[in-house]
Amino acid sequence: MKISDILEPASTPIASPAFPKGPYRFADREFFVISYEGDPGAICEALPEPLKPDGSDTVMFEVIRMPDSSGFGDYTEAGIVIPARFGDHPLNFTQQMFLDVTPPIFGGREICGGGQKSWVNQN
Repeated sequence: MKISDILEPASTPIASPAFPKGPYRFADREFFVISYEGDPGAICEALPEPLKPDGSDTVMFEVIRMPDSSGFGDYTEAGIVIPARFGDHPLNFTQQMFLDVTPPIFGGREICGGGQKSWVNQN
C-alpha cells in the first residue's frame, strides 16, 4: 500500500469508507423553515463560546429534503439554527441536526464539523 492509497479515501476504514469522496452536489433541495422568537437566556445557553446572540431573539427550525445528493443519495434532515455573531461576523449556528441516513451524518461531521475545507457544489 502506498501513501497515496491511504490519503485518497474520504474517510475510514480505507476498504469501506463511511461516505464517498467529493466534490458533492446537492440538487432539487426543498426547505421548510419555521422562524420563531426564542427566550434570550435559552439562546445564550445554547450558543458555544465565543459565539454571541445576534440580538434578534430568533430561532429557526428547519426541515430540508435532499432528493439528489451525489454520493449521499436521498435523505432528509431537520435541525435548530440560531442566528449569532462571531465578533463582528454574522453567522447561523446549527445547534442540533438530525438526518435519516448515516453517510451524510459522517460526512457533515468529519468534513464540515472538523474544520476541513469542504468541496461542495450547490445548484
